[in-house]
Amino acid sequence: MKLSQAAQILQGELKGMDAIFYGASTDTRLIQAGQLFFAWKGDKHDAHNFLDSIEAKGAIGAVVERYTPSVNISQIVVKDSQKALGILAKAWMADWQGTTVALTGSNGKTTLKEMIASILRGKGATLATEGNYNNHVGCPLTILKLTDQYEYAVLEMGANHFDEIRYLTHIACPDVAILNNAGPCHLEGFGSIKGVARAKGEIFEGLKAGGTAIINADDDYADYWQSLNTEHRVLTFGIRNNADVMAKNISGQSFDLVIHGQSIRVTLALVGIHNILNACAAAAATYALGASLDEIKTGLENLHCVKGRLEKIQLSDHHILLNDAYNGNPASLRAGIDALEGIADHTWLVLGDMRELGTQAVQMHEECGRYAKVRGFDQLLALGEMAAKSAEAFGEGGQVYADHDAIIDHINQTLATLKDESVAILVKGSNSMKMYLIAEAMVQKQKEV
Repeated sequence: MKLSQAAQILQGELKGMDAIFYGASTDTRLIQAGQLFFAWKGDKHDAHNFLDSIEAKGAIGAVVERYTPSVNISQIVVKDSQKALGILAKAWMADWQGTTVALTGSNGKTTLKEMIASILRGKGATLATEGNYNNHVGCPLTILKLTDQYEYAVLEMGANHFDEIRYLTHIACPDVAILNNAGPCHLEGFGSIKGVARAKGEIFEGLKAGGTAIINADDDYADYWQSLNTEHRVLTFGIRNNADVMAKNISGQSFDLVIHGQSIRVTLALVGIHNILNACAAAAATYALGASLDEIKTGLENLHCVKGRLEKIQLSDHHILLNDAYNGNPASLRAGIDALEGIADHTWLVLGDMRELGTQAVQMHEECGRYAKVRGFDQLLALGEMAAKSAEAFGEGGQVYADHDAIIDHINQTLATLKDESVAILVKGSNSMKMYLIAEAMVQKQKEV
């Protein structure tokens, strides 16, 4: 797209030479040659003050709220650069000729996204959301990466307040929209799980006419979400309740994937019953786009791990780490606890605070501590004020630590005494707690042995 075209779409004023740009960025550290930079004033920094650095890195131009004549790059002057990013992404998507899948949910979004992308890559070039680019900035930036070489886009949509997913789905206008589940996360913004269900349901508002809604039949809000899609085709998935796509005859991570009476045996590398449900969701979405059962099976079985999402790491012959440190809420924590049940002589939970749970934070942390105890965990190693509530509810074997290093030291010392006994360790917590540092230290320690 040319800068002049972008200026017209954004109703902005182009100052400087016209040129073609490829993709966009909002980070001066990550900007690449040929890209368009979007500058706005943040809480800590004003990106307008760093336009000279993007010039040095070969940026084609910048969308700005105030013109900086001292910088020798073309600038499109607009009233609101953040809004401009969304407007341009919507126009970009309208011009792109491929097929779009959008997904949301409280838990499992990233793993589900990777499952869908793995299946679709067997059919054609696929672009999927990278990392945590699932918000009002990251999703438009992902869309602006789309070129004619891609046949499919898989867009993860996250939110912690109402109207955020509505905003994103109207930009993406997906052919398939998936709602994986609603659980206790971001309750400070949504107020209740019912509020979460309503906010996640916004994804269907942008679904194209003739598009397909994918709904979890096992979720308490399945009927509500179906009521939002009277004008759309609906495919349901589930394990417990009757659905269009189901997992039956489950044994470990193997199951019969059944779609409208057709069946195929699938064995996942990913652990946990929740990932079997994720696989059903991915199967439903890609089946709606014409994938065969064989293509679905191949795509699901080719996915071996998603970093930081119940990532299974063999530390030694007898010691296993399940790194689920990317983020944390009670539902995903319970899924991780369930995944470890009975797989080792000793099971430990390393838990950091789970954030944004509002007035229910203490109660939910206590419930998770008791749940880990009931499921047979030996130890709960806590970091943070709320995780301490989990350790207290856990009882004997629950311990609170002052920092990451103290937990790492305890783990290393204890594992050294259990060299010939099987130990499985689940590391979990909100991303802001940086529990990944503990997981990384455990892996590094094993390399040194």
